[in-house]
Amino acid sequence: MSKQNLPLVSIAIITYNSAKFIAKAMDSALAQDYPNIEIIVSDDASTDATPKIIQTYIDLYPDKIKLLTLSQNVGITKNWFNCVAYCKGKYITGLAGDDIMLSNKVSTQVSVMESDPNIAICYSDAVVVNAATQKILYRLSDKAPSKSGGIKTALSDSIYYSPTLMFRREFLPLQNIYLDIRHATDLAFHKEVMILSAPNGKIQYLPQVLYIYNKHQYNLTVITKSYYKEHIEAIKTLQKRYPQYKRDLDPSIADFCCVALFKTLRELNLRQTGYFLSVGLKASKGNPLKFLRPTIWALQFYYKFKKRQLNGQEITQVEL
Repeated sequence: MSKQNLPLVSIAIITYNSAKFIAKAMDSALAQDYPNIEIIVSDDASTDATPKIIQTYIDLYPDKIKLLTLSQNVGITKNWFNCVAYCKGKYITGLAGDDIMLSNKVSTQVSVMESDPNIAICYSDAVVVNAATQKILYRLSDKAPSKSGGIKTALSDSIYYSPTLMFRREFLPLQNIYLDIRHATDLAFHKEVMILSAPNGKIQYLPQVLYIYNKHQYNLTVITKSYYKEHIEAIKTLQKRYPQYKRDLDPSIADFCCVALFKTLRELNLRQTGYFLSVGLKASKGNPLKFLRPTIWALQFYYKFKKRQLNGQEITQVEL
């Protein structure tokens, strides 16, 4: 099929001080075996060489890459909304400035989404890699269950493997309702995409690995102390905006509260522990089994993680 007959796909890349990784991210976007793409990069006022590196790619591919530069640092949420506002594709897929997408990611997901107009979101498995050693740590599917389904399934599930997502631009939220939340809004954003696709929207999971997530000391989950609370506040914001889906969204709040509860207990932060316990129990309607379901995932993950550690292969040695 010629490029003219293929729907345009926008690869939305947000960056901030990503000079160590951005070249590989850009290379992976340009290496897609799907020909009809545009690459929109929004840089959040980086203080390193990130914009200069991106400019070298624009000089080579001026018709394919667009760089947006913010004059001051605004955080991931506003940067993401700034980026997707410029996307023109029928489909949008995100790529973090420090990650890598496999060459068949876009073509695989487009094929699935073109097969069913009701699929609003398509996501896949991914490997998490130690950026320094290039050793595979685990797969995202090791960490939490993956699901396909309708609106209720998509809203109650807590993890979509957000980095791997592709979604239809027609369901793009036009307004940023998370104005006071700087970073952890990706889950809420994609839940809003599903809400806007109602009543017929579906979420589709693909079990193959299509994405490589680099884990390093500068990851959001490492440097942002309020990461879990921001996620919870983002879902609460979504509930206020769409009160008809409040009950469907409650399980994801309980899941984040459960994970954060054990994290703060380990840190002896009893004040935060009390917050996550009270909010989590409320979201799970006081049912400890529903509140504690991520502990089952954690035990399963620990077993799989230890098993992978024994293998310890480099990413280049593993057939994904």
